[in-house]
Amino acid sequence: MKGVSVSTTDLIFAGIDISSGRKPLAYAVIDHDLKIILLEKCDISYVMDHLDQHKKVMLGVNLLSGKRSGSSQSAQKIFSDVEQKIIHAGFKPYLTNNAPKQWVETNPLECFRSLSGQIPQSRRTLGGLLQRALILYGEGLQIDDPMEFFEEITRHHLLAGVMPMELLYSASEVDALASAYITWMLINKPVQVDLTRNIGEGMILIPREDKNWWRKKPSNR
Repeated sequence: MKGVSVSTTDLIFAGIDISSGRKPLAYAVIDHDLKIILLEKCDISYVMDHLDQHKKVMLGVNLLSGKRSGSSQSAQKIFSDVEQKIIHAGFKPYLTNNAPKQWVETNPLECFRSLSGQIPQSRRTLGGLLQRALILYGEGLQIDDPMEFFEEITRHHLLAGVMPMELLYSASEVDALASAYITWMLINKPVQVDLTRNIGEGMILIPREDKNWWRKKPSNR
């Protein structure tokens, strides 16, 4: 999905998920109406060029799994590079008074757990991807209904063992969208988020747990 122009005077909500490879970042940007402005697999230069075009940004950067368990050295290096570049670009930690560009670390697994009231399936599985997309859809993000995926599955698909995976967001993309969404909540639903401190880590932003998420009706689109 390519970006559309947005006034630089508007506040945007952005999320970054980090992996590795030639395009190691999944970068998501949403607006106040939960419309997706931008969702790309890219490098850090692309992200910084885009962020530099906006005067007001709330940015979430997903913790690497390695900061909790054991991620690759390459991804760790990219994570450090991202932190250094956003700080150099003038981003201040969340809750810095009068700072037009702020950032905070986020934890996608905990975001989905809190939003759904249960531990989600692995993001490496089809069920896990659909589950995460359904959670975001239920929160009002203006994405296609994930259930439409099943409408495209034919007998031929099943016999051939080929699923229309192009209809789904990747694991990194849904995690980046979750990060952007939690920054949106900071401004629009501040009482529904928590800042929690993990041992050896800084302040991590996650939603307050909602055990009744499945009772919600998707927001009007």
